[in-house]
Amino acid sequence: MNFVPFSEKTIEMVIELYRNTAKHPAVIQAHVLQHIIKAFRLPLGLKYGCPSPTTWMLSINALLTILNIGLPVARKHEADFQDMWPELALTLEDFLFSKNPSLPTLSIEDFQRDETVDCKVVQVIRDDVLPFAGTMPKDFVMKIMDILNKGSIHSATSDSFIDTESSRKLREEFAKACFETLLQFSFITRTANEGSLTKMAVQSLLQRCQEVVKNYVEDERLSGKCPLPRPRLAEIASVLKAITTLLLSLKKASPNNVEPSVWQQVIQLYPSLVECTTSSSPQVCKALKEALHEYKDLLSSPGHQNVPC
Repeated sequence: MNFVPFSEKTIEMVIELYRNTAKHPAVIQAHVLQHIIKAFRLPLGLKYGCPSPTTWMLSINALLTILNIGLPVARKHEADFQDMWPELALTLEDFLFSKNPSLPTLSIEDFQRDETVDCKVVQVIRDDVLPFAGTMPKDFVMKIMDILNKGSIHSATSDSFIDTESSRKLREEFAKACFETLLQFSFITRTANEGSLTKMAVQSLLQRCQEVVKNYVEDERLSGKCPLPRPRLAEIASVLKAITTLLLSLKKASPNNVEPSVWQQVIQLYPSLVECTTSSSPQVCKALKEALHEYKDLLSSPGHQNVPC
Protein backbone atom coordinates (compact mmCIF):
# COMPACT_ATOMS: atom_id res chain seq x y z
CA MET A 1 0.00 0.00 0.00
CA ASN A 2 1.29 3.46 -0.92
CA PHE A 3 1.16 5.72 2.13
CA VAL A 4 2.53 8.81 0.34
CA PRO A 5 -0.88 10.27 -0.64
CA PHE A 6 -2.17 9.59 2.87
CA SER A 7 0.81 11.28 4.56
CA GLU A 8 0.61 14.27 2.24
CA LYS A 9 -3.09 14.64 2.95
CA THR A 10 -2.38 14.67 6.70
CA ILE A 11 0.15 17.46 6.17
CA GLU A 12 -2.56 19.59 4.58
CA MET A 13 -4.89 18.79 7.48
CA VAL A 14 -2.22 19.76 10.03
CA ILE A 15 -1.91 23.20 8.45
CA GLU A 16 -5.61 23.91 8.71
CA LEU A 17 -5.94 22.48 12.20
CA TYR A 18 -3.01 24.50 13.51
CA ARG A 19 -4.25 27.62 11.76
CA ASN A 20 -7.53 27.37 13.70
CA THR A 21 -6.05 26.47 17.09
CA ALA A 22 -2.57 28.05 17.29
CA LYS A 23 -3.59 30.65 19.89
CA HIS A 24 -5.50 28.24 22.11
CA PRO A 25 -3.87 27.93 25.57
CA ALA A 26 -4.01 24.12 25.46
CA VAL A 27 -2.17 24.07 22.12
CA ILE A 28 0.46 26.48 23.41
CA GLN A 29 1.03 24.60 26.66
CA ALA A 30 1.20 21.23 24.89
CA HIS A 31 4.08 22.52 22.72
CA VAL A 32 2.24 21.56 19.55
CA LEU A 33 4.37 23.81 17.33
CA GLN A 34 7.53 22.10 18.53
CA HIS A 35 6.04 18.66 17.82
CA ILE A 36 4.98 19.74 14.32
CA ILE A 37 8.47 21.03 13.54
CA LYS A 38 9.99 17.81 14.87
CA ALA A 39 7.66 15.72 12.68
CA PHE A 40 8.63 17.72 9.59
CA ARG A 41 12.33 17.37 10.33
CA LEU A 42 12.55 13.83 8.90
CA PRO A 43 11.16 14.48 5.40
CA LEU A 44 12.90 17.85 5.22
CA GLY A 45 16.23 16.30 6.17
CA LEU A 46 15.74 13.51 3.62
CA LYS A 47 14.78 16.03 0.93
CA TYR A 48 15.84 14.34 -2.33
CA GLY A 49 15.93 11.03 -0.46
CA CYS A 50 12.15 11.07 0.08
CA PRO A 51 10.25 8.25 -1.69
CA SER A 52 8.23 10.92 -3.49
CA PRO A 53 9.68 14.31 -4.52
CA THR A 54 6.36 15.96 -3.72
CA THR A 55 6.67 15.06 -0.03
CA TRP A 56 9.57 17.32 0.90
CA MET A 57 8.21 20.16 -1.22
CA LEU A 58 4.83 19.93 0.49
CA SER A 59 6.54 19.65 3.90
CA ILE A 60 8.68 22.77 3.53
CA ASN A 61 5.78 24.85 2.22
CA ALA A 62 3.66 23.58 5.11
CA LEU A 63 6.39 24.45 7.61
CA LEU A 64 6.73 27.98 6.25
CA THR A 65 2.96 28.45 6.47
CA ILE A 66 2.87 27.12 10.02
CA LEU A 67 5.81 29.32 11.07
CA ASN A 68 3.98 32.33 9.69
CA ILE A 69 1.14 31.43 12.05
CA GLY A 70 3.13 30.17 15.02
CA LEU A 71 6.11 32.52 15.34
CA PRO A 72 4.02 35.52 16.47
CA VAL A 73 2.43 33.26 19.09
CA ALA A 74 5.85 32.03 20.20
CA ARG A 75 7.12 35.58 20.61
CA LYS A 76 4.09 36.45 22.73
CA HIS A 77 4.47 33.40 24.99
CA GLU A 78 8.25 33.11 25.29
CA ALA A 79 8.29 30.81 28.32
CA ASP A 80 6.22 28.12 26.58
CA PHE A 81 8.40 27.95 23.49
CA GLN A 82 11.96 27.79 24.85
CA ASP A 83 12.45 24.20 23.67
CA MET A 84 10.98 24.91 20.25
CA TRP A 85 13.82 27.11 19.00
CA PRO A 86 16.60 24.46 19.02
CA GLU A 87 14.29 22.08 17.15
CA LEU A 88 13.58 24.77 14.56
CA ALA A 89 17.28 25.52 14.06
CA LEU A 90 18.09 21.84 13.53
CA THR A 91 15.19 21.40 11.11
CA LEU A 92 16.22 24.40 9.01
CA GLU A 93 19.83 23.25 8.95
CA ASP A 94 18.91 19.67 8.00
CA PHE A 95 16.79 20.96 5.13
CA LEU A 96 19.13 23.62 3.74
CA PHE A 97 22.16 21.31 3.96
CA SER A 98 20.57 17.93 3.34
CA LYS A 99 22.86 14.91 3.25
CA ASN A 100 20.91 13.70 0.21
CA PRO A 101 22.08 15.82 -2.75
CA SER A 102 20.05 16.28 -5.90
CA LEU A 103 20.44 13.66 -8.63
CA PRO A 104 22.82 14.49 -11.50
CA THR A 105 19.85 14.07 -13.83
CA LEU A 106 17.95 16.96 -12.21
CA SER A 107 17.29 19.58 -14.86
CA ILE A 108 18.50 23.16 -14.48
CA GLU A 109 14.89 24.32 -14.37
CA ASP A 110 14.05 21.96 -11.51
CA PHE A 111 17.27 22.88 -9.71
CA GLN A 112 16.40 26.57 -9.92
CA ARG A 113 12.87 25.84 -8.70
CA ASP A 114 14.26 24.02 -5.67
CA GLU A 115 16.79 26.79 -5.04
CA THR A 116 13.92 29.27 -4.97
CA VAL A 117 12.42 27.28 -2.10
CA ASP A 118 15.73 27.46 -0.22
CA CYS A 119 15.70 31.22 -0.74
CA LYS A 120 12.18 31.39 0.69
CA VAL A 121 13.51 29.82 3.88
CA VAL A 122 16.22 32.50 4.08
CA GLN A 123 13.55 35.13 3.52
CA VAL A 124 11.62 33.81 6.53
CA ILE A 125 14.81 34.01 8.59
CA ARG A 126 15.37 37.57 7.38
CA ASP A 127 11.81 38.84 7.86
CA ASP A 128 10.29 36.76 10.66
CA VAL A 129 13.20 35.60 12.81
CA LEU A 130 16.15 37.99 13.01
CA PRO A 131 14.13 41.22 13.45
CA PHE A 132 12.77 39.67 16.66
CA ALA A 133 16.05 38.17 17.89
CA GLY A 134 15.66 39.90 21.25
CA THR A 135 12.74 37.61 22.12
CA MET A 136 14.63 34.44 21.22
CA PRO A 137 17.38 32.44 22.98
CA LYS A 138 20.86 33.70 22.14
CA ASP A 139 22.04 30.17 21.26
CA PHE A 140 19.29 29.92 18.65
CA VAL A 141 20.23 33.25 17.07
CA MET A 142 23.89 32.23 16.97
CA LYS A 143 22.90 28.96 15.28
CA ILE A 144 20.91 30.88 12.68
CA MET A 145 23.96 33.07 12.03
CA ASP A 146 26.02 29.91 11.57
CA ILE A 147 23.47 28.62 9.07
CA LEU A 148 23.63 31.87 7.09
CA ASN A 149 27.42 31.79 7.22
CA LYS A 150 27.48 28.22 5.96
CA GLY A 151 24.90 28.98 3.28
CA SER A 152 26.90 31.87 1.88
CA ILE A 153 29.62 29.49 0.68
CA HIS A 154 29.36 28.85 -3.06
CA SER A 155 32.13 26.31 -3.32
CA ALA A 156 30.75 23.94 -0.69
CA THR A 157 28.49 22.26 -3.26
CA SER A 158 31.33 21.32 -5.59
CA ASP A 159 34.55 19.42 -4.90
CA SER A 160 36.27 20.77 -8.00
CA PHE A 161 37.00 24.47 -8.01
CA ILE A 162 37.67 24.52 -11.78
CA ASP A 163 34.84 22.21 -12.84
CA THR A 164 32.75 24.66 -14.81
CA GLU A 165 30.12 22.02 -15.56
CA SER A 166 29.40 21.26 -11.90
CA SER A 167 29.61 24.93 -10.98
CA ARG A 168 26.43 25.60 -12.93
CA LYS A 169 24.60 23.86 -10.10
CA LEU A 170 26.07 25.92 -7.31
CA ARG A 171 23.29 27.55 -5.32
CA GLU A 172 24.24 31.06 -6.38
CA GLU A 173 20.99 32.77 -5.46
CA PHE A 174 20.81 30.93 -2.15
CA ALA A 175 24.38 31.90 -1.28
CA LYS A 176 23.65 35.49 -2.26
CA ALA A 177 20.52 35.57 -0.09
CA CYS A 178 22.43 34.24 2.92
CA PHE A 179 25.28 36.69 2.46
CA GLU A 180 23.02 39.69 1.96
CA THR A 181 21.05 38.78 5.08
CA LEU A 182 24.27 38.70 7.11
CA LEU A 183 25.22 42.05 5.61
CA GLN A 184 21.78 43.55 6.32
CA PHE A 185 21.91 42.69 10.00
CA SER A 186 25.44 44.03 10.38
CA PHE A 187 24.16 47.61 10.47
CA ILE A 188 21.29 47.87 12.97
CA THR A 189 22.05 49.28 16.40
CA ARG A 190 18.98 51.21 17.47
CA THR A 191 18.47 49.13 20.62
CA ALA A 192 20.59 46.97 22.93
CA ASN A 193 19.09 43.79 21.47
CA GLU A 194 19.81 44.95 17.94
CA GLY A 195 23.33 45.87 19.02
CA SER A 196 23.90 42.30 20.18
CA LEU A 197 22.54 40.94 16.90
CA THR A 198 24.71 43.36 14.93
CA LYS A 199 27.80 42.19 16.80
CA MET A 200 27.09 38.56 15.90
CA ALA A 201 26.33 39.45 12.29
CA VAL A 202 29.52 41.51 11.87
CA GLN A 203 31.70 38.77 13.34
CA SER A 204 30.04 36.12 11.19
CA LEU A 205 30.32 38.33 8.11
CA LEU A 206 34.01 39.01 8.67
CA GLN A 207 34.67 35.33 9.21
CA ARG A 208 32.87 34.57 5.96
CA CYS A 209 34.83 37.24 4.08
CA GLN A 210 38.13 35.89 5.39
CA GLU A 211 37.26 32.37 4.22
CA VAL A 212 36.14 33.46 0.75
CA VAL A 213 39.19 35.66 0.14
CA LYS A 214 41.60 33.00 1.40
CA ASN A 215 40.00 30.25 -0.69
CA TYR A 216 39.93 32.47 -3.77
CA VAL A 217 43.65 33.22 -3.53
CA GLU A 218 44.51 29.54 -3.08
CA ASP A 219 42.22 28.35 -5.87
CA GLU A 220 43.40 30.97 -8.35
CA ARG A 221 46.99 29.98 -7.67
CA LEU A 222 46.20 26.30 -8.23
CA SER A 223 44.14 26.94 -11.36
CA GLY A 224 47.12 28.36 -13.25
CA LYS A 225 45.96 29.83 -16.55
CA CYS A 226 42.52 28.25 -16.29
CA PRO A 227 39.94 30.86 -15.22
CA LEU A 228 37.85 30.11 -12.17
CA PRO A 229 34.13 29.45 -12.73
CA ARG A 230 31.94 32.52 -13.11
CA PRO A 231 30.13 31.90 -9.77
CA ARG A 232 33.46 32.01 -7.92
CA LEU A 233 34.37 35.34 -9.52
CA ALA A 234 30.93 36.71 -8.69
CA GLU A 235 31.32 35.48 -5.12
CA ILE A 236 34.68 37.15 -4.48
CA ALA A 237 33.50 40.38 -6.12
CA SER A 238 30.42 40.37 -3.89
CA VAL A 239 32.54 39.76 -0.81
CA LEU A 240 34.94 42.57 -1.69
CA LYS A 241 32.01 44.96 -2.09
CA ALA A 242 30.67 43.83 1.27
CA ILE A 243 34.06 44.50 2.88
CA THR A 244 33.97 48.03 1.45
CA THR A 245 30.46 48.61 2.78
CA LEU A 246 31.35 47.16 6.17
CA LEU A 247 34.47 49.31 6.51
CA LEU A 248 32.52 52.44 5.64
CA SER A 249 29.93 51.65 8.32
CA LEU A 250 32.47 50.68 10.97
CA LYS A 251 34.37 53.94 10.48
CA LYS A 252 31.17 55.94 10.85
CA ALA A 253 30.09 54.09 14.00
CA SER A 254 30.86 55.33 17.49
CA PRO A 255 34.14 53.80 18.76
CA ASN A 256 32.25 52.47 21.78
CA ASN A 257 30.01 50.40 19.49
CA VAL A 258 32.86 48.59 17.75
CA GLU A 259 34.82 46.03 19.74
CA PRO A 260 38.63 45.92 19.34
CA SER A 261 38.34 42.30 18.17
CA VAL A 262 36.33 43.48 15.17
CA TRP A 263 39.09 45.88 14.14
CA GLN A 264 41.61 43.07 14.56
CA GLN A 265 39.58 40.90 12.18
CA VAL A 266 39.41 43.77 9.69
CA ILE A 267 43.18 44.31 9.84
CA GLN A 268 43.85 40.57 9.51
CA LEU A 269 41.96 40.66 6.22
CA TYR A 270 44.42 43.08 4.65
CA PRO A 271 47.26 40.65 3.73
CA SER A 272 44.75 38.34 2.06
CA LEU A 273 43.32 41.25 0.09
CA VAL A 274 46.80 42.18 -1.12
CA GLU A 275 47.20 38.61 -2.39
CA CYS A 276 44.17 39.18 -4.61
CA THR A 277 45.95 41.91 -6.58
CA THR A 278 47.27 39.30 -9.03
CA SER A 279 43.74 38.55 -10.22
CA SER A 280 43.17 38.91 -13.96
CA SER A 281 39.45 39.54 -13.58
CA PRO A 282 38.44 43.20 -14.19
CA GLN A 283 35.37 42.64 -12.00
CA VAL A 284 37.49 41.44 -9.08
CA CYS A 285 40.15 44.13 -9.54
CA LYS A 286 37.60 46.95 -9.49
CA ALA A 287 35.96 45.69 -6.29
CA LEU A 288 39.37 45.03 -4.72
CA LYS A 289 40.57 48.58 -5.47
CA GLU A 290 37.55 50.06 -3.69
CA ALA A 291 38.06 47.81 -0.66
CA LEU A 292 41.77 48.61 -0.35
CA HIS A 293 41.08 52.35 -0.55
CA GLU A 294 38.95 52.06 2.60
CA TYR A 295 41.98 50.83 4.55
CA LYS A 296 43.72 54.20 4.26
CA ASP A 297 42.00 55.45 7.43
CA LEU A 298 43.36 52.48 9.36
CA LEU A 299 46.97 53.41 8.62
CA SER A 300 48.80 55.27 11.37
CA SER A 301 52.38 55.83 12.44
CA PRO A 302 53.91 53.39 14.99
CA GLY A 303 52.75 54.12 18.51
CA HIS A 304 49.32 55.39 17.46
CA GLN A 305 46.71 52.78 18.31
CA ASN A 306 43.61 54.87 17.72
CA VAL A 307 40.95 53.28 15.56
CA PRO A 308 38.97 55.46 13.15
CA CYS A 309 35.77 57.01 14.30
